[in-house]
Amino acid sequence: MPENDKLIELQRKLVIAVLSVILFGVLCLVAFLFLDVIRILGISILLSYLFISLVDWFEKYLKNRSVSIFVVYSIVAVVLVILMLTVVPSLVVQLNQLVESVFHELPRTIESFGRSLAPFDQRLHAAQIQVRAIDLLTSIAQNVPKPDTSMIFSRVGEVAMSTMTWLLYALSILVVSFYFMLDGYRMTGWIISTFPTRYHSKLTAMTAEIDVSLQAFFRGQLVLGLFFGLVMLVVYIVIGVPFALVLSVLLAIWEVVPVIGPPIGFLPALIVVALNGLDNVPMNRFGQVVVLVLVFNIFQWLKDNLVAPRYIGNKIGLHPVVIFIVIMIGARIDGMLGIIFAIPVASALNVAYRHLLEEVSARTGQVVDGEVSTAVPAATIEEAPGTVL
Repeated sequence: MPENDKLIELQRKLVIAVLSVILFGVLCLVAFLFLDVIRILGISILLSYLFISLVDWFEKYLKNRSVSIFVVYSIVAVVLVILMLTVVPSLVVQLNQLVESVFHELPRTIESFGRSLAPFDQRLHAAQIQVRAIDLLTSIAQNVPKPDTSMIFSRVGEVAMSTMTWLLYALSILVVSFYFMLDGYRMTGWIISTFPTRYHSKLTAMTAEIDVSLQAFFRGQLVLGLFFGLVMLVVYIVIGVPFALVLSVLLAIWEVVPVIGPPIGFLPALIVVALNGLDNVPMNRFGQVVVLVLVFNIFQWLKDNLVAPRYIGNKIGLHPVVIFIVIMIGARIDGMLGIIFAIPVASALNVAYRHLLEEVSARTGQVVDGEVSTAVPAATIEEAPGTVL
């Protein structure tokens, strides 16, 4: 390729990259303006991907998709009621006990650690530095604010329901997710059909790839993370980790976030064991911490290297640095909910950007006048089971 053409190609790629960044910034601003609507759409898409396979399975026997969706909703409602009556009260009690325990044991642990710093204090005094390490540590411990768990829960509800009541919010999600599971694929076909015919093939391929990446996250990363939290609940109980239910729930939530999620989710268990020890492992405190770290890393390795590749593969397609950046952006936009949805949104944008780049490269490489499109019209595409888009 001549040097001139290479320069033109580079300029076009830079223009696309700059426009993509600008578009992403505009989307972030729009997200702030319509945060409640985006929450409803996001949670509805999440529920659709979680339950679409179950709806497809019921439809085979009930022969009616609407009835199948209502059956799935009924099953989910029964499960939620059972959880609310059995698991949630225990979770709240354990969370309060966990907070009380940590702030009760923290000063004692710091005092014990301070005694081990006695030789360091002697060296400071020998150098005529009148500072005691234990005083510094104790002062820090006393000034750590104690969180109020009731305020935490009320704050979460406040953020999630900033402009709508719980009932209206839930009903909106149920209605939107119902239509996504009922007509989601046809909606995508209708949108594609509004574009010129020559773009149908590209758009169909792009939406299919986006659908695969969203499935990998919602039906893969999410389900796998929650399942791993359940496995670790059993492991925590077996080795005697205090407050196993709360710690496994925190781990399950953070397991949904790739790369940085597992260490963050494991950190509370590490702190609890460092302060309270393990009930079923007769070793000193340091040995118990080492056992916990080894057990967690073994199960994490099994999940990441044996289970995850078979279950979801590598469909998210984002570099760890990009994942970290989009997680920070998501957290800035909408806290924990923003973190969860930042990955699939970035993955979908990545697919769209790649297809746009391929289209530009194809046009610069060869332009054919009067091209006849062989793309299948979106309206004629048959609905594929187990997909939302």
